[in-house]
Amino acid sequence: MGLLRSVQEDVLHRLGRVGVAARHAVESLLAGQHRSIHRGLSVEFAGHRPYQLGDDLRHLDWRVYARTDRYDIKVFEEETRLRAHIVVDYSGSMAYGEGTTKLEYARMLAAALAFLMVRQGDAVGLVQCDSTVRSMVPPVSTMGHLLTLLEHLESEQAGGDTALGTVIDDIAERIQRRGLVIVITDAFDDPERLVRSLRHLRHRKQDVRLFQIIDRAECDFPFSGAYDFIGMEHEPRLRVDGDRARRLYQQQLESHHQTVAAGCHAAGIQVERIATDEDLALSLVRALTRAAPAAGGRR
Repeated sequence: MGLLRSVQEDVLHRLGRVGVAARHAVESLLAGQHRSIHRGLSVEFAGHRPYQLGDDLRHLDWRVYARTDRYDIKVFEEETRLRAHIVVDYSGSMAYGEGTTKLEYARMLAAALAFLMVRQGDAVGLVQCDSTVRSMVPPVSTMGHLLTLLEHLESEQAGGDTALGTVIDDIAERIQRRGLVIVITDAFDDPERLVRSLRHLRHRKQDVRLFQIIDRAECDFPFSGAYDFIGMEHEPRLRVDGDRARRLYQQQLESHHQTVAAGCHAAGIQVERIATDEDLALSLVRALTRAAPAAGGRR
């Protein structure tokens, strides 16, 4: 499998050479992430069963009894591992890139994160989306499941419009248990709508991390003279003088980035912006060893 080989050679092997302290910090953070998500909680409510003689009456659900005159015992499941969902944006804009496209980089990042978490014994799922959820694979912690995730990552191509805010709202309602949600996207959507949807995930008690994948040309806008720009998500062809448009374009892009970053920071969501020409192993070390902001912008 090409993606698995690339992750092993280009990322995991590189992680092994970036230094013991950095590698240990990455693996310790992933291994213990569930402890921060479920701080103060060792069990999670899993449902009811009929009362049996000898059951601890402290676990009797008196609300159920008041409604139904039935004696039901609350059942709790011990929380032993992290449950993570990796959300990958497959919209048309993710196909952009002169060398490595944003989608290719996003796949590598998703695969590396999944590999590291499964190796720690944590359960990982995958969501592929554009304007809708294309597929949603529930979290499992086996190496066989990891191969299934990699097959899904490779099977889909970028295309379709972006409606990330709507899709994340949908995902937030589908995920029933607390955990970690990692969103990998270029964030080319209405920034305020995107932030609201990420806050929705936080409201649903999810820990959230946003990896924003960019191409250098999208930031530097190195186009001189007249250029025809063709939208990758059904936008009309636009003829622009690159030199005259550069400053305004960069101002608008920076405003977009700042809106996303500020909104996420206020909600306690870590944002990591990564360019497709960056070393992925070093980017992982930087991102995963950086503390997430506390909700409300306090650290």
